[in-house]
Amino acid sequence: MQPEVNIDQLVDYQTEYSSYIKKHKITGDRLTGLCPFHDDKNNSFSADLKTGQWYCFAEGRGGNFTTFYAELNGISTDEAYKQILDKYGALRAPEPPQKKEKTPGPESYSLEEYAFNKRLPVEFLKEVCGASTGKDKDKKSFLKLPYFNEEKTDPIFRKRYAHKEFRWSWGSSGKLILYGDWRLPEIRKAGWVILVEGESDTQTLWWLKYPALGVPGASNFKAKMVPKLQDLRLYVHVEPDKGGETFLQKVTQTLREGEFIGEVYTWSCQSFGVKDPSQLFIDKGGGEGGEEQVKNLINGALKAAKRLDLDDLSDTIPEVVKGAPVNLRQPEGWMYSEGGIRRIDEKTSLPVMVCRTPIILTQRLKSMETGEEKMEIAFKRDGAWHKAIFPRSTIFTARSITVLSDLGCTITSENAKQVVRFLEALEAENIDIIKRADSTGTMGWQTRGRFLPGHGDDIILDIEPSLRGWAAAYHYNGTFEEWKALMEPHRERDKFRFILAASFTAPLLRILQQRIFFVYNWGGSKGGKTAALKAALSAWGDPERLMVNFNATQVALERMAGFYNDLPMGIDERQLAGQKQENLEKIVYMIASGTGRARGSKGGGLQALNTWRTVALATGEEPLSTDTTQTGVSTRVLEIYGGPFDDEKSASLMHQQAPQHCGWAGPEFIRRILQTDEQSIRDQYARMTEEVYKIADGTSGAHIAGISAVALADAMVEGWIFHPDPDADEMSGAKVPLEIAPAAWERALKMAESIIREQLAAGSGDVNEHATQFIVDWILSNKSQFGEKAIGTCLGTTSADGQKAYIFPSLLNQALTKAGYSPRKTIKYLADQEIITSTPKANGGKEYCIRKWFDNRTSRFIEFDIGRFAKKVDALNEDEAAEAMQIPPQTDEDGFMHLPEDTPTPFDGVQEELPF
Repeated sequence: MQPEVNIDQLVDYQTEYSSYIKKHKITGDRLTGLCPFHDDKNNSFSADLKTGQWYCFAEGRGGNFTTFYAELNGISTDEAYKQILDKYGALRAPEPPQKKEKTPGPESYSLEEYAFNKRLPVEFLKEVCGASTGKDKDKKSFLKLPYFNEEKTDPIFRKRYAHKEFRWSWGSSGKLILYGDWRLPEIRKAGWVILVEGESDTQTLWWLKYPALGVPGASNFKAKMVPKLQDLRLYVHVEPDKGGETFLQKVTQTLREGEFIGEVYTWSCQSFGVKDPSQLFIDKGGGEGGEEQVKNLINGALKAAKRLDLDDLSDTIPEVVKGAPVNLRQPEGWMYSEGGIRRIDEKTSLPVMVCRTPIILTQRLKSMETGEEKMEIAFKRDGAWHKAIFPRSTIFTARSITVLSDLGCTITSENAKQVVRFLEALEAENIDIIKRADSTGTMGWQTRGRFLPGHGDDIILDIEPSLRGWAAAYHYNGTFEEWKALMEPHRERDKFRFILAASFTAPLLRILQQRIFFVYNWGGSKGGKTAALKAALSAWGDPERLMVNFNATQVALERMAGFYNDLPMGIDERQLAGQKQENLEKIVYMIASGTGRARGSKGGGLQALNTWRTVALATGEEPLSTDTTQTGVSTRVLEIYGGPFDDEKSASLMHQQAPQHCGWAGPEFIRRILQTDEQSIRDQYARMTEEVYKIADGTSGAHIAGISAVALADAMVEGWIFHPDPDADEMSGAKVPLEIAPAAWERALKMAESIIREQLAAGSGDVNEHATQFIVDWILSNKSQFGEKAIGTCLGTTSADGQKAYIFPSLLNQALTKAGYSPRKTIKYLADQEIITSTPKANGGKEYCIRKWFDNRTSRFIEFDIGRFAKKVDALNEDEAAEAMQIPPQTDEDGFMHLPEDTPTPFDGVQEELPF
């Protein structure tokens, strides 16, 4: 067994602590310096070189040399004790030292011990300070320090045990007063007082004949104490560490709240190499003339004291943790520092560790979409500050706040309730400092004429982590001039020009009150379709990170559209969606609708609905619409066939250079919009629509609105970005009307005319017309299956002259469904066009079948008038041919237009094929 060793006689504490503590200073038997257990800048570490006891004032903890050695080396105290003995040659046996049995709870402490430690006479402490030795129910002695009021009645007591453990007497809560309150009459005669923290400093100053009052802990200085200090000149002592800064901040704040009238000064013992007056007296007050020396030093410090203006300090809060996003006041009963969050124990008035991570509140975020309020928090981990946004229900609920542990905060189910109480107190104490900010979960137009990106710096983007990559893509890269130089040569080609202008059209849709549309560029590979898409998106940010492809799910595309909102949406590679035309059309309808799917929330009710108003820019190698595509899809999609570039090399260079110079043009375009009268933009749009309609001459009506919007955007971009007027004054103040140069207007119209011809050449037509033509082709190609002598499955019968076909309804429905058409929609269209026979029902509906004798029984048929359809087709094509050949169409006696007999038409020979 290892015999008990007096470690104080064995270890050279001065040598040991000097080797570990940086920037240390030694005054008498006291060593101070930077604490090795945290990022210390203010010499908060102190060690007694006689006893080896150490204490960190910043973290509020300490111990003996064995605990210091153990924590420094990351070992247990048993192992530390063993290594210390081995180092000094006192290790006798391999067994760890036997721990001395200790009685649970605080250790005894007496008035005599206290007097010896503080170098103050026992009689002085008894007579002047009223101190004595008391005993608790466990027969342990303690130093009893009374807090008498000014009338010296109803005192409360503070109990001090060994190792600076404190307890308040029962019933002290809510009754705390300044230590020395009973000496206020004589202090008022002096007209000034030194305000210190704690009893020992106060007692030392009394011994040296200074008027002094003690604050029983920074958090215990209340506004109700201020009236007793009115009209006194205050000298507030500030200890040279974070605790001292906190004390000063709390005192000045409370003095302001209590409307203190008088002068306030600050002074410190830091220049003497000690933290407080008590330590100064201990180090320099011994021996002959020691007390006078200490008084001279204090007198000099008081003369050099710095005067404070409480009004100027109203917005000045000391930095508690280095680099904090915002400096907050310490809430009553709590403190936070580099070491984490601590609670002030009501009985001991000592800080008790709650959480090792300093966590603060930085902003209140009010959602502009939902009105929901969230909190932005900041916490320091691994030497750096991090931020996160959570609903208030997460931050202020013990069960939910543990989610912060996933980010690195040291929060567990055990301390969660205490952390919530701290954050609650922190918000209440700093409600005037924690500012409210607007937040949004989308880009584009915001309230009060703001726009993201580029024109909403006061808006906080509150988005899910999965969306942060898209948000980060909206940034500047390269230079604006290089971007314009890159785009300018390619704008001579109408297809490229249109796609680029379409990206600027998206934010105009809100102003113009126009619906969403697609610009779909398709054709063979190597035409530069994706390169043109990148060029268009580069006006707003990094195009490679802003694009998505058709392989994304409908939910993902919905979230993307909801996030981009008023910005262009880029979707590449239609072929990745596969051959399921129905899925593609769902995507088109979903994006063009501008509204996401309504979904229920976990807590009941509905989730916030995604809405947007965008222009979708898409590419692919196949057309987006087919003969079976619903008309609603065709009217929403502007299909442009062919590559936007003349050669593969130009497209390749655009792929490389677009991401290198990006993010400039879009925000500049928005800046000019914000300076322009919106009504004038709508007026110019109406003018543009009228001229584009004339160019279209009644054709492509569904696409005129979209083409006109893009043409207007192109004219605006031309005058605002690519060729601005050098003599124009910078717009400021009141908004000005939109003016477009004639050259820019004419070039935009030329581009619009080119795109209109593109739509006419595509000739997608109406889905009902395609369905009708399908039925005719189906009848003609299956004529052997009509009649009583049909070969194979009988489809129906025909009239004697072959002008009408009578089709079994179920078989026609089956054929239409298999071909991808809607039977119900098609039948209604045919009835409206009088191509099939319909009769009114008694209940107000229509009957689309007739009854006819067939195969010795009455059967139900759909009567399809092939002859009437043929006349309509002839009339339509005669009109188109007449327009193309500039021959005035003629009208026959039935009201149908036709060409001269010798004019060839695409339907020559159709009538000869009709009879069966």
